Amino acid sequence: MRTTVEATLRRWGDKKILWGLLLMSLATHSFNMFSYPLYLGDEGIYMEQAWAVLRLGKLAPYTYFYDHAPAGWLLLALWTLALPQGFHTFGMVVNSGRVLMLLLHLASVVLLFRITRTLSGSLLAATAGVLMFSLSPLSVYYQRMVLLDNIMVFWLLLSLDLLLHHGSRLMKVLASAAALGVAILTKENAIFFLPVMVYLMISSNKVEHLKRFATAGWAFTLIMVVSIYPLYALLKNELLPPQVGFIINSAPAEHVSLIGTIGWQLQRSGGGILDPYSQFWYFFWQKWWAKDSVIIVAGVAASLLNLGAGYLLRRANYVVISVLCLSFALYLARGSVMLEFYVVPILPFLGMNFGLLLALLLGRMPAALGIPALVVGLAAMVVVFVYTARDDYLINLTQLQQEQLAWIRENIPPSAVLVVDDDLWTDLHDPGGGGQIYPRAHSHWKVAQDPAVQVQALHNDWRNVDYLIMSNKMVQTFNEGNEKLPLEIYAHSEMVAAFANGDVQLYIRKVVK
Repeated sequence: MRTTVEATLRRWGDKKILWGLLLMSLATHSFNMFSYPLYLGDEGIYMEQAWAVLRLGKLAPYTYFYDHAPAGWLLLALWTLALPQGFHTFGMVVNSGRVLMLLLHLASVVLLFRITRTLSGSLLAATAGVLMFSLSPLSVYYQRMVLLDNIMVFWLLLSLDLLLHHGSRLMKVLASAAALGVAILTKENAIFFLPVMVYLMISSNKVEHLKRFATAGWAFTLIMVVSIYPLYALLKNELLPPQVGFIINSAPAEHVSLIGTIGWQLQRSGGGILDPYSQFWYFFWQKWWAKDSVIIVAGVAASLLNLGAGYLLRRANYVVISVLCLSFALYLARGSVMLEFYVVPILPFLGMNFGLLLALLLGRMPAALGIPALVVGLAAMVVVFVYTARDDYLINLTQLQQEQLAWIRENIPPSAVLVVDDDLWTDLHDPGGGGQIYPRAHSHWKVAQDPAVQVQALHNDWRNVDYLIMSNKMVQTFNEGNEKLPLEIYAHSEMVAAFANGDVQLYIRKVVK
């Protein structure tokens, strides 16, 4: 009897293969992660909000206007609390968050392996899916960053894993619902996976009376966890806007409210998939395709083929794997505002679909032919991915931000009023780093939009600012966001220090009064 590729892999064993995948993921994601990519402003925002939780007992250091639910930075705060030197355990503040992202990625690798193994019944599918996901240059680049999307992916995969392996144990069913609730409270777009989760919940119980009981418990637990957020807003008298027109016509400013911010978010538009000049297509071609076209082509094609195979072969699990990917693809193409890292939640499911398709094509092939072909193909994929992601391993960009921070501490008095990007905000405010702190350093977003800073602290006057700390392409951000006061500050300032590496340029400008 001929030995197949699948049978050969099973002789090697799930545990040995999984440990190999974990070691590979640890190497590809950890090497040079403190140096590349450049610290992103959004990373700084989530670290400063975690700082506010620990130092101020608040959800944000400024006015919290419900732009995102807080579960992500609450986890960051708990993580930082457990570190021996807090925010500065690994040097720059963002580094502490990046270590947590590494741990969450490794946990996600284990969960993705288990989920794919269960849904596909194939060890080859699980192995190839994890390889595609973890080696992808898109994954290496974005999953190093301190992003709510990365935290949400972990909770989503944990919820899926618990749902698929509950073994009729009610506590695992309830834990799955709680994990999905935390995923939604980390990043609201997790709700686009809800239809698939509901189907899996209903189909995972074969006994009718247990199905009704477990489904009711799962739904109740999910609703209870998610309801914590609006309940918090209600208790603060910030659930409803002061007037109906606020939802339709205004951004949250005078009176923050959860419902008002949701209405504001829904009316934001970045152009849909039918608009060639939309934000979706800009990020697709300039960011995602440029970094890794392989996972996009292979993952999307595999998703469509798996959907067809599932329909023709009457295999519901194939359809589930496909829809996990395609449902979020529809979210990305929906036509609302888009940011480049919104692609993160679809990456594990692109990998999962690729793994399933590869298993369908090669799993039953004779090992004598299939194993060499598989080894050559996967080795080629590793070489291509590592070469494409070479900047992630060879370039040190964050050194510029370290030099910028050192210059500030050496040349600017702590009493100065600074307008900064959020990447350095917590480093400038937290005393644990050993340097002097700058309690009057303000985020440029809040200088432009938050009355508590713009009006009360700065009196809407550029003369009340001493220095402008410029991150990469910050003037472009000012113009795109129509940030009037920061633009005035920039117009009345002169450069006193510059830090550059290739096309990345950071500046420090002194306001001339």
